[in-house]
Amino acid sequence: MKSKKLIFQLISFFVPFSVYLSTLAPTLSFIDTGELAAVCIKLGVAHPTGYPLFTLLGSIFSKIPLGEDIYRLNIMCAFISSVTILMFFNLMVFILSEMNVEKSNAGSNSKDSVLAVGFDSISVYFSALTSSLILAFSNTFWNTANSLEVYSLHTFFIVAILYTFLKAVTDYTSGIENIKGVRYWLIFAFVLGLSFTNHLSTIFLSVGFIYLYFAVNGFNQTAFKKIAVMVIPFALALTVYIYFPVRADNPVISWGYPINFDNFYRHVSGKQFSIWMFSSTDSASKQFSNFLSSFPKEFFYLPLIAGIAGLIHLFKKQKRFFYFTSLLFVFNVLYAINYDIHDIDTYYLLAFIVTAIWAGTGIIFIASKIKGNPGIIIYGSLILAFLTFYGNYKENDESKNYFVQDYTMNVFNSARTNSIIMSTQWDFWVSASFYYQFVKGMRPDIIVIDKELLRKSWYLRHIRIHYAELYAKCRNEFELYETELLKFEKYTSNYTQPKTEGDKQNLMKIQTTFSNLLNSIISKNIDKYSFYTTSEVEQEKIEKFGKEYNRIPEGLLIRYTKDKDYDSAYKQTDFRFTKTNNSDYYHNFIMEAYFMAYLGRANYLLNINQPENADSLIRKALELKPDDRSALGMLKKAAEIKSRLTK
Repeated sequence: MKSKKLIFQLISFFVPFSVYLSTLAPTLSFIDTGELAAVCIKLGVAHPTGYPLFTLLGSIFSKIPLGEDIYRLNIMCAFISSVTILMFFNLMVFILSEMNVEKSNAGSNSKDSVLAVGFDSISVYFSALTSSLILAFSNTFWNTANSLEVYSLHTFFIVAILYTFLKAVTDYTSGIENIKGVRYWLIFAFVLGLSFTNHLSTIFLSVGFIYLYFAVNGFNQTAFKKIAVMVIPFALALTVYIYFPVRADNPVISWGYPINFDNFYRHVSGKQFSIWMFSSTDSASKQFSNFLSSFPKEFFYLPLIAGIAGLIHLFKKQKRFFYFTSLLFVFNVLYAINYDIHDIDTYYLLAFIVTAIWAGTGIIFIASKIKGNPGIIIYGSLILAFLTFYGNYKENDESKNYFVQDYTMNVFNSARTNSIIMSTQWDFWVSASFYYQFVKGMRPDIIVIDKELLRKSWYLRHIRIHYAELYAKCRNEFELYETELLKFEKYTSNYTQPKTEGDKQNLMKIQTTFSNLLNSIISKNIDKYSFYTTSEVEQEKIEKFGKEYNRIPEGLLIRYTKDKDYDSAYKQTDFRFTKTNNSDYYHNFIMEAYFMAYLGRANYLLNINQPENADSLIRKALELKPDDRSALGMLKKAAEIKSRLTK
């Protein structure tokens, strides 16, 4: 029988792993992948909460001699996700055939509550495999396996914590004097601590786990003694965070510079992202609506029917487990919807894992209601996994995804030799620039400045290290601004909600010194560097800077200059990219950026009577949006200017 289980275990690993490798992103993807790649390869410190364990694992995988650095790291995520599915298979076998959380201090060991009573082991294995593959090919889980992100490791820990916790609950013993009796509790506590060194959304487990722990152990002195014992392995796992002060002086990237306790705490707690948590009821309502609309698509609809059946089965057979999983699901969703970010789907991963558990129990429940041969339902349930695979394949095939690489190269190629580029496009190319500049050594003549990161004191240190000449020229402005910024970081609420006259004056000071810094970066460096911004910085109305400079569109950038004459030596950047009709935020942003870059440069050329060059750019824009009225209007204007000039 062990050999049969082994076959199913191998299938649960190798089927997802083979698929993930075939859909794997060949290079960088959106959001944080560039920064995370640089951190893993150079052993730096990533954005809050830092992810030290993920960084160390990434460092190991980055040394495997297989393809480019980023590809190795993408393979790491595919591998971890496949191991997670293997572990989920074992978890489901345990839930269906062994778990009994209905017993209490009285010591009831009845097998009546076991979910798959009356089914042979092969049927259990098929049900567990089906639910595992449903999870493996669910949209968000699959996406986390395709490219470098911390969520592949996060899902591993979620499943590992669930498994060890349920093993501990089922292996209940009333005493703590026997180390064998609490072995699973100790393992659980250690794994839980490791999970917190990877992602703080591990907290989503809290409400459900607290409920089931006391439901099984009782609310008594022994239960609290057991918690006291578990503190030791939990705290031991947290020592991974020692990595931060050890690597705080990393010369490539040390986000938050966690060299002292204040910086360390601010970084580990993710304080800088707290402004997006519980920001408004409108935001929560919007996120909840988005969740309701996307949730059925996550599993391609039909597996949710099995999930509903699973809930019914749990309520009948194991009410505690029903309440436990329901609390995990509800608390995850209610907490996550209060985080106002675009890439919110990964924050629902616990809810998706719980849904896969419900689907696995539902298959058993439906089969138990079929008279005759329930095996037909059990074996046929694999169709649900195939439907999930089929429905989500197109969206998760990243094998030809070069969007971030192409966009970053097009930004680089838009800049002249020795340039400063100020941008807030972290998700699309600024993060990627860390990898291409500091790992691959590309375009070292370009100084990339993230305007929003200038609001963080650690980033001023980053500029001082990497761009010493620029910093030296603006030293006075940097130091005056840093003085105010440190006060802001220490007394943030006094700035965000000023109450006294002193608070208002300090707010004006930091705004003034920030404005002075931005202006000095241009004025004190423009003799050596061409200064550029990306379009969204130029559209900023409140923090407008460099007002005395003319703006000239060049490629994907806007150059600041006092020269009013047309630069005939400048050659328009020939963008290299693949057109996509994907309508999600990230792909749409990039396609819109190309479209607006063509029209922006064309409009500039029309204003200086260069209709021929403008015409070709407008036509390229129309290839992206054939019916755009503004582009068609500009094409007509180009023809009119051309006609006028030839008379």
